[in-house]
Amino acid sequence: MKRIFWLVAVSLLATTVYYAVSWAEEPQPSNTPAAQNQPPAEQPPEKKAEEKPPAGAEEKPAEDPFAVPEGTPKELVEYIQKLVKRQFRDDKERMKAREAILKAAEKILSAEGTVGEAELEFAVQAKMNMLADLKKLEAFAEELHTSGREKLARMVRRFALQIQLRTAMAVGSANAGELVKQALEFLGAAPLEPMDVPLAYMAGHVAEQSGNQTLAVDTYRTLSEMFSESKDPKMQEFAEMLTGVTRRLTLPGNEIKIEGKLLGGEPFDWSKYAGKVVLVDFWATWCGPCLAEIPKLLKYYEAYHEKGFEIIGISCDQRLSDLEKFIDERKIPWPIVYGDDKPSPTVQYYGVMSIPTMILVGRDGKVISITARGPILKAELAKIFGPIEEKPKEDNKEQPSSDKK
Repeated sequence: MKRIFWLVAVSLLATTVYYAVSWAEEPQPSNTPAAQNQPPAEQPPEKKAEEKPPAGAEEKPAEDPFAVPEGTPKELVEYIQKLVKRQFRDDKERMKAREAILKAAEKILSAEGTVGEAELEFAVQAKMNMLADLKKLEAFAEELHTSGREKLARMVRRFALQIQLRTAMAVGSANAGELVKQALEFLGAAPLEPMDVPLAYMAGHVAEQSGNQTLAVDTYRTLSEMFSESKDPKMQEFAEMLTGVTRRLTLPGNEIKIEGKLLGGEPFDWSKYAGKVVLVDFWATWCGPCLAEIPKLLKYYEAYHEKGFEIIGISCDQRLSDLEKFIDERKIPWPIVYGDDKPSPTVQYYGVMSIPTMILVGRDGKVISITARGPILKAELAKIFGPIEEKPKEDNKEQPSSDKK
C-alpha cells in the first residue's frame, strides 16, 4: 500500500503547507497535523537572582527577536526557521512574529542575484501562509506573474484554491461545483506536477461531498485522464486510483468484485456469499477510526449473523504479521482478505484512498450503499433484518431487605 501512504502524506502536506509558519495567523486545534508537529510548550524556567554587571560596565539591551536582521537570503531563511520555533507568550507576540516573517520573506523576494530557487520558494510559502486572505493571495500571485515568476505565481494560486476547497471539505459549500470547476481549470492550464496531487484529491472529495453523483463521477474521470498523461510513475498510480474511485462511485445497483486471499492462504471465494447480506469493510490495524468501528460491527454481527448477515474485512495493512497478530488477539470472527505479500488489489481497483470505507451488498449480490457506516449502516440493517432487540437493563438499585428485626 505504498501508493496510499504516498498519497496521504502529500495530501496532508496540501492542508498544512509550511505549517511551521501558519500558526501566526490563527491558533491551531490540538488535533490538527500542524499542532501535532509543533514542539511541546516549554515551561518557563525558574527565575534566578539577576547578576549585576561589574561596576563601570555598560548593560547591553535585550535583543529584539522580532527585528528582522540584514543578511543574505540564506540567513533570512534561517531567521524565519528560528522564529517559527519560538514559544510566544500571547497573541501580541504572535502578530509581531507574523509581521517579521512577512518582512523577512519580502527581503528574500527582493534580493537580486544572490537568491536561489529553493530560497525563493521558501519565501513564497512563508508569505502566502502569513497572508491567508484570498484577495491578498490573488494580488501576490499577480505580482509574481508580472515579475516573470510564473512557477511561483502558480504555487500561490494553488494554495488559494486549496484554502477554499479545504473549507468546503470541513463545512460544506453551496458553490461546490464552481470550486471544483476552478480546480480542474487550474490543473488543466499547465503540465501537472506532484504538488498538484493534493489539489486534485481535494477537488474530488468536494465533488463527492456535494451529493451530486454526476459531478463526482465526471470530476474523477476528468482527473484520471489528466494524470494518466503524466510520465511520473507515482502520478500514473494516482490516475489508476482515481479511475478506481469512479468504479466505486458507480457501484450502487451493481455487483462488486473482490480479489485476494484469506489469512490462512485460501483464495477468497465470493460465490460462497450468494444470498447473504454482506458488509465489505476496508480497514487497517493502524487506523484509529477503523478500530472505533469494531465494537459496533461486533454488535451487528452478533445480532444478525444467524439471519444471513456477513462481514468481510479487506485489510490495508502493510505488514501481514501486524494483521495476523491483531486478529488473533481481538478474536475477530469474520474473514479477512489480504493479498500475497501486500493488500488485496481490490483496494486500488475501487480507489479506496481513505478508511474505513464500508460497502453494503444485498442478498442479490448488488451494492446497496457505498457509505454504509454509522447511522446509514444501522438504518439499512434494520430495514433488512429489523431493529436489534435491546436487552433489558438490569436494575442495579439495592432492594430493601425482607428481614425484619
